[in-house]
Amino acid sequence: MRRLLFALAFVLLVASTWIGLTQGQIVPVQRNILYAHVPNSVCALLCFVVLLAASIGYLITGKQAWDLVAVASAEAGFVFATILNATGMLFSRAEWNVWWTASPRLVTSAILWFLYAVYLILRVSLPSSQYRRARICAVFGIIAFLDVPLVFVSARFIPDIHRPNFSFDSPWQMVALMLGMAGTGLLAAALIWLRTSLLRSGVELERQLLQ
Repeated sequence: MRRLLFALAFVLLVASTWIGLTQGQIVPVQRNILYAHVPNSVCALLCFVVLLAASIGYLITGKQAWDLVAVASAEAGFVFATILNATGMLFSRAEWNVWWTASPRLVTSAILWFLYAVYLILRVSLPSSQYRRARICAVFGIIAFLDVPLVFVSARFIPDIHRPNFSFDSPWQMVALMLGMAGTGLLAAALIWLRTSLLRSGVELERQLLQ
C-alpha cells in the first residue's frame, strides 16, 4: 500500500510539473515556483495538524504508537517547511528583489520551520526517560500548533507583501496546482506512514536487544 501511495504521488507530481511547464505556464516564468511553493506550504501545515492530533492522543492514552506518529509527522513536516521557506525566498527574490523581509506571512512561516526544528532537537537532547521525553514533546507540539492559525490568518487577513491569493490565467494552471497538491499530500502521507513503521521496527529491535 505504501508503494502504491509513493507511485501515485510520483505520477501526480510528474503530471503537475509537465502541465505547469507546458500548458499551464505562468507569466512571468519565475512565478511557476508557486506549483511547488503552495503544495509544500499546505503539507507543512497539515503535518502539524497530524502532530497535534498524535500529541493529544499520546497524552490521553499514553500509547507509544501515537508518539511514533508524532515524531514521523514532525520529521516530514520539517522537510516540507524547509522547501516552503526555500521556495518562498526564491519567489521573493524574483518578485521583489529581496531574499526575505520581516512581513507577517514570512515571519510566521519562518517560525513554523523553527518550531519543527526545536521539536526534533528536543526529541534527541532531553536527558529524561523515554516516557517523560515523549510527554514533554507532546506538550510542546500542542503549544507550537498555535503558529498554524497565525500562518493562515497572516496570509489572508493581514496587509502584507505576500499575496493573499493568486488568480490564474487558464484552467490548466489550476489543474497543475491541484495535481501538485494531491501528489504532495500523498507523498506526505506515505512518508509519515513509512517513517512510523521504521521507528516502530527500531523500538521493537531495541526491546529484543535488551531482553
